[in-house]
Amino acid sequence: MIATDKFEKIEIESSEDLRNWLTQNYLNTNSFWLITFKKSELKYVSRWDVLDELLCFGWIDGIRRKLDDKRTMQLISRRKVEHWAKSYKERVEKLIDEDKMHESGLKSIADSKLNGMWNFMDDVDNLIIPKDLKMALMQKTEAFDFFNTINDSSKRFVLRWLKIAKTEKTRQKRINQLVELSAKGEKLKGS
Repeated sequence: MIATDKFEKIEIESSEDLRNWLTQNYLNTNSFWLITFKKSELKYVSRWDVLDELLCFGWIDGIRRKLDDKRTMQLISRRKVEHWAKSYKERVEKLIDEDKMHESGLKSIADSKLNGMWNFMDDVDNLIIPKDLKMALMQKTEAFDFFNTINDSSKRFVLRWLKIAKTEKTRQKRINQLVELSAKGEKLKGS
């Protein structure tokens, strides 16, 4: 767990404010709290506008928290070696077509394509159930049947959680947990 209370805070009132800040700070390796106003405020910037600006510069959004009644704060940082979700890939394709991408964002994409992270989650995005999970679920008919009824969004969450397990031991533990939950007709928390 990272100590998030030590990050510098940056407050913006428009997408242009964020783009200007990123233009000057895109090489910074620190994480920051990006403070934005809530929808009810005149200075509101949507989370999608924030995400687009971040992606243009090879940055990524993280956890969001309430700051006060008028503002939220979201952790932002330069994209490290991470997988790309289908929705993010679609967003950058649109940003490329609109000629909004900064050279640092294009480099982030090129690096991800070279190191395999660009396509790393394609099987998850296409809802392909890995053989080890499928075999484990099939050991309990009720688990297999339940797992096949959960919606695509929940299934994608589960498959992503399983895929990012760092060790085989962790992966097996997660498979066992999924089978147990599915056998009881329960979804993984957060999915």
